[in-house]
Amino acid sequence: MPQNRWVADAQWRPASTPEGPVLPSLEAVYLTDPGLVASVLPPPLEAPPEPRVHVRITNIDLDLPGGHHYQEKVGFFAVDAVYDGKLGEYPLLIPIDLESAVAISRERFGEPKKLADIEMARDGQHVEGSISRHGTTFIEMAGDVAETLPVPEPYEATQFWFKYLPAVEGPGFDAGPLLVRVDQVRTPITLERIEGKLVLRDVATAPVADLPVEELVSLTWTTRKSSVHPVLVGEVDAEAFAPYAFARYDHV
Repeated sequence: MPQNRWVADAQWRPASTPEGPVLPSLEAVYLTDPGLVASVLPPPLEAPPEPRVHVRITNIDLDLPGGHHYQEKVGFFAVDAVYDGKLGEYPLLIPIDLESAVAISRERFGEPKKLADIEMARDGQHVEGSISRHGTTFIEMAGDVAETLPVPEPYEATQFWFKYLPAVEGPGFDAGPLLVRVDQVRTPITLERIEGKLVLRDVATAPVADLPVEELVSLTWTTRKSSVHPVLVGEVDAEAFAPYAFARYDHV
């Protein structure tokens, strides 16, 4: 019988990861205007105590069993947010350079992933990273290691994602929107302070420049491992969420 690769047993990877591999990341945290942070938070998320923005690039480069090799670079641009009294991170954009990871991440989990060209490198004490779309490098981090910092103890972290399907026939949604809470435990292995810069540039399909840097809180190079446990919280108000939905798509 001829091979039929259009039909296969449904085999999904587990949603939870008890403890992932140790990965290097170049990360920045900065403060912006609190009103701007509040304006990008869809209900039921609420404004945080401080208007913090998180920017990072992570390099995933793994040798897998059976001689397989897996590689991707993934970015992260998120603001702090509060839900049900819990402080977490709400990613506005998760750029990634692996096409196969975009659709399944959006459809299964609600991650706001978009394809991008991502670079991340370290040469001795010099580190740099960049994220580009449509010919524009809209996030750039670069600098030199200034000091080795004490390694924090493992700590809990939370992210908030929204899962939904835009309507076939017009405005609104055919499914969702649903709020997803992601519970993590992050375990740092190394931590170094970088003396350098974070630059945000304007691009219509990734408007990070709309949250300008008012104060750079930290720029670090870290290696760490994380556990990941996504949980479906439930439905949210579709009409209230609608204005926040389409920034995930390249409609301009």
